[in-house]
Amino acid sequence: MDPYKTRKLNHSVRKTLSLLLETAVKDPRVGFVTVGSVELNRDHSVAKVYVSVLGDEQEREQSLTGLRKARGFLQGRLAGALRLRQTPELRFVYDDSLQRSEDVESVLHDLEQRGEFETEAQRRGKLQLTDLRPPAELLRALCAARRVWVVPHWNPDPDAMGAALAMGEALAGIDKEVTVWCYADPPLGLADLPGFAAVSLADDAPEVYTTRPPDLVLLVDCHRTDRCGHLAETLDRTAEIWCIDHHLVSGRKAPLPGWVDERSCSACTLVHRVIDELARGAGGLCEPFAITVAMATNIYTGLVNDTGGFRFDNTMPLTFELAGELAAQGVDTAAVARQTLHRYHPAGIALLEQVLGSFVYHAGGRIVTALVTREMLAKTGAQLADSEGFVNLATAVEGVKYVALLKELETDVWRVSLRVRGDGDVQSVAANYGGGGHRQAAGCTIEGDGEAVLQRLVVELTAALPAA
Repeated sequence: MDPYKTRKLNHSVRKTLSLLLETAVKDPRVGFVTVGSVELNRDHSVAKVYVSVLGDEQEREQSLTGLRKARGFLQGRLAGALRLRQTPELRFVYDDSLQRSEDVESVLHDLEQRGEFETEAQRRGKLQLTDLRPPAELLRALCAARRVWVVPHWNPDPDAMGAALAMGEALAGIDKEVTVWCYADPPLGLADLPGFAAVSLADDAPEVYTTRPPDLVLLVDCHRTDRCGHLAETLDRTAEIWCIDHHLVSGRKAPLPGWVDERSCSACTLVHRVIDELARGAGGLCEPFAITVAMATNIYTGLVNDTGGFRFDNTMPLTFELAGELAAQGVDTAAVARQTLHRYHPAGIALLEQVLGSFVYHAGGRIVTALVTREMLAKTGAQLADSEGFVNLATAVEGVKYVALLKELETDVWRVSLRVRGDGDVQSVAANYGGGGHRQAAGCTIEGDGEAVLQRLVVELTAALPAA
């Protein structure tokens, strides 16, 4: 038989049977039946009729029984309508493709409702503060401890220090004996934060530990003790160490137990959620208390600085949700910005001049590298902490995509800060050296000759550049 004629007849039979089922078949057993397709054999003596039935399994079986009962009637009407010399024997076959399609649609709908098809930006846009839920075991541990040390990472930024001070005050509010630790020569502006005057210096930790060791250590904006400088040796003697952090740093050590949530725009955002739960009584674990303006100010400090004054890509709707809530609690937002954003000592400005002179552009101006050397520090009288924020200034240069700022900690030891302007990923580069952070902001420590380290980073950053 001519394949073209067969296909044409298949179509005609399907169309005619569909009309007959709709208008001529009166058997009540035949429900909502759809003829999906018809397949005639080579000599057109047999036609397989694939049908779908709307309903459950019992309704399907009843409809197929009714169709088979009406087979002779349908064959006769079919022959007359199509003027067939040979009427094919109709064989009704259940076609489950509709059911499978409905199942697939149901699965897809369920996945869509759960947000599986949303982009990361869409998910972040829908995230609310209440979606960030502190682990119950962390709340229990904090409420059960008597003496707590709160520790930010070495060379703390405003997010780390703000988180530590706010958390320290909150724990003191539920009658814990709290020590908040800091390091010598903090960046300018941190000393103005509420409660900073009462912090303890890390150099005193070993002696304090011998007389009043903590029951629990809480790291903030940090999830491994090896990011706490020389404090790590003392901290590691404590049996119970927890953390609150908003990004993972790769390395040989696993993160400590606690709460690491990379959806958050800052560590202070997570600390706020913990404090909010404690202030409500943490489900009966502690006595409720009121969140003070000092706590709110320290939290806002971390929020506004870690988002670059709400300019960085980690800024999202919940950032403004929290900022509005903190402002309503009495935070002087303008004062926080003046104290902590782009504030430098005169020596820091002199150091900035030296660093700007070290700028080198690579990859057609899309990568810029800069140095903070110990020679620069000695020449200007600045401290390494005075270079806080320098790396972000370089991202303002038109055409620059990636920035690498190398800070000389000691001979052939460099602390590397990496930044992205717009889309990109520097976290993967930092991870090659045991560092980490965000896609847009990451860091690591590299040993080696400064020029050699710089050239290696340029090669890796060039490879990571998005296609032009």
